[in-house]
Amino acid sequence: MKNILEINNVNKSYSNSFKALENISLNIKEGEIFSLLGPNGAGKSTLINSICGIVNFNSGTIKIDGYDVIKDYRKARQITGIVPQELFLESFETVWKNVNYSRGLFGKPKNHKYIEELLELLSLWDKKDSKIKELSGGMKRRVLIAKALSHEPKLIFLDEPTASIDVELRKETWDVVRALNKKGSTIVLTTHYIEEAEELS
Repeated sequence: MKNILEINNVNKSYSNSFKALENISLNIKEGEIFSLLGPNGAGKSTLINSICGIVNFNSGTIKIDGYDVIKDYRKARQITGIVPQELFLESFETVWKNVNYSRGLFGKPKNHKYIEELLELLSLWDKKDSKIKELSGGMKRRVLIAKALSHEPKLIFLDEPTASIDVELRKETWDVVRALNKKGSTIVLTTHYIEEAEELS
């Protein structure tokens, strides 16, 4: 299997001289479920945000499917999806509009069949006409996953996908992760739950 993600000697320091990342090198193969395990403040989110172009790193190189995330950032981002820790959603829009809008942001043509299949996979189809503000926390997190997958990325990042949710919902989220991987997605997730890393990776 080829490497879908290649990280070489990446460093990130903040203005207060705090080193969040120091000489990080890592290869992730296509089709893997890969867990970044560590306590809060270990640099997991900083690494993901550096890969996805949200944070500027100081030195080193990162390539996604051969595309340099700085030199070829458009191509790199088109094949990458990220589910952040925080819930950033348009509260007064429907699930259907939220997810389709995200697809459009990546310049993808409308594909209602794909979005329907995606919502069914995430058990959201019966909520497609519901406004985000009407959904439970767990459903909102599923909408975030749907938005991240709307443009059919090869590589998906889940940043603490089960933070602040109950045990039952954690198990459901694990099932979703496995289903996405079975459909061909490479998944990188951050977690500080060792049993979650062991269960999925």
